[in-house]
Amino acid sequence: MSTLVAEDPETGMDPVIERSWQRSSACGVAREAELSLPYDDHIDDDSRLLRAAEPVLDRLVGTMSNMRHALVLADPDARIIHRWVGAKSLYGPLDDARIALGFGFTEEFAGTNGVGTALEEARVVTISGEQHFAERLFPFACVGVPIRNPVRGTIEGVLDFSCLATDFNPLMTSLLVEVAEHIETRFAQQASASESALLECFVKTSRVHRGPVVGMRPNMFLTNTSAAGHVNASDQAMLWELAGISARHRRDTGVAELSAGRYSFRMTLIAEHSGIDAGVVLRLNPEFTQRAARDLTPRSRPSPLTTPRTRSSEPAKAGRSVQWNKLIERMTKLADNDEPVAFTGEDGTGKLWAAKRLASMRGGGLRIFDAEQERGTSHSSLPDRCRSALAAGESVIVRRIDKLTVPVRAELGELVRNAEGPMRLIVTCTDDPRDTVVRTIAGFAHQLWLPPLAQRPDDIVDIVPELLAEIAPDRVVTCAMPARQVLMRYSWPGNVAELRDVLAVSLAEAKGSQLQVSDLPGWLMKRAHRRKLTPMEQSERDLIIDALLSVDNNRAEAARVLGIGRATLYRKLRSLGISNGTDLTV
Repeated sequence: MSTLVAEDPETGMDPVIERSWQRSSACGVAREAELSLPYDDHIDDDSRLLRAAEPVLDRLVGTMSNMRHALVLADPDARIIHRWVGAKSLYGPLDDARIALGFGFTEEFAGTNGVGTALEEARVVTISGEQHFAERLFPFACVGVPIRNPVRGTIEGVLDFSCLATDFNPLMTSLLVEVAEHIETRFAQQASASESALLECFVKTSRVHRGPVVGMRPNMFLTNTSAAGHVNASDQAMLWELAGISARHRRDTGVAELSAGRYSFRMTLIAEHSGIDAGVVLRLNPEFTQRAARDLTPRSRPSPLTTPRTRSSEPAKAGRSVQWNKLIERMTKLADNDEPVAFTGEDGTGKLWAAKRLASMRGGGLRIFDAEQERGTSHSSLPDRCRSALAAGESVIVRRIDKLTVPVRAELGELVRNAEGPMRLIVTCTDDPRDTVVRTIAGFAHQLWLPPLAQRPDDIVDIVPELLAEIAPDRVVTCAMPARQVLMRYSWPGNVAELRDVLAVSLAEAKGSQLQVSDLPGWLMKRAHRRKLTPMEQSERDLIIDALLSVDNNRAEAARVLGIGRATLYRKLRSLGISNGTDLTV
């Protein structure tokens, strides 16, 4: 928690203060005007933060009465929930500056200050006099110390020491850090039974596994020393998504593409019946890291984010899910025989790719007939052309047989049933309950169903790089982790074909070599969220995202357009799962 930061040699300003000033200016904080702070006097007197902090601070304040200082406790939203004041003469200046219960001191409203800046920087900050951005706070000096919950791994609030700048003593910083550590210890003592179970499993796993170890549950994230160097904030959401997918499919292993590279993981659930909500511990093992990549020559470097360029127009073949791997396994076995095969599934799942792949594995010539393109020819001649190609030893693919007329489908079915010897006929069919379609494919010796993308979202990690390579064969484009997380949260009713269309549109917007969240279509961000929203919440979320997009994510301007206060907008951003960062994410 050291506060020693070298000054920028060009500006002469502490980098922490300089960054805070830039954020304050970008949010439209007026340096010379009165502070317009959000206010909410509804304070939970039995909150986890107050239960941990009050006994510690009461003992401290009891020994420091009549001194010209104040101790302030703020929640994770920078709202002051408790204040201890020494000398009575300090009440007036504090109240005039709104350093009082219920007022929010986020940088968006108050500029650089001990509470909001400590939260933004997630570190101890010392701000005195004119280091504050708003002139209204110039008379004060303050030290802000983030209070972390050692069990949950989250920042629970900020302990702030404030006094007049003329009375400031730098020795208060070390004292405040020590007090914050005592509060953090109390958080560990207050942990619930499920939190303690997660912590116990995490510690035991860390003792036997030398690599990265991660413990997770809602609003709680733990890492050992090794994981701290491999897992950043953007990776946490990815691991939580993958752990949930693995738990739903009753798998305890998987692969994660993290910012530091590709890792396999083994998962331990704290309570089997509760899924990952009770907690989960992951043991990570590096398969290929970016550090290792730098040691390889460009010619031999394998990349988890890009794949060899291909000009194929068919859906991507990549995937890591159990369903997809079993499909590939069955196709490999069918390559050794010449029996007819029917591929079924929703539109856009990759049935044509699977049919081509199987035909390629079998070898020899290939003829492809598309039912929709056959409309300009005599449908009745299709079975005869199939017979001729099959007799010549070629593989034949009839695509979209559900689009054929009933008599032609029936004749194809009879062709399969009456075949003597090998028949390398492969058909694709969109899931169709009509009796005539079902009767046609019933005669095929093998029927393989391609699962929709919504059932295998973890495959998106592998599919996206391949589609990007296909769409832009002359560009080396990767997908940034936050953008990939958005793609994994959408249900993809149009499957891989829809994913390809979205990536094509997004690539047209991308300026650099990496696809960012800001490049994705606005409608996608409205529908790709973490929790199920009510129709009213969904409408409100759509409206807010439209407003943010229309003003280039200027939150102050978006609040004006929507006719609400900035504090209201920030609350809605949090409750509806919309990021309020520089890039509009979900």
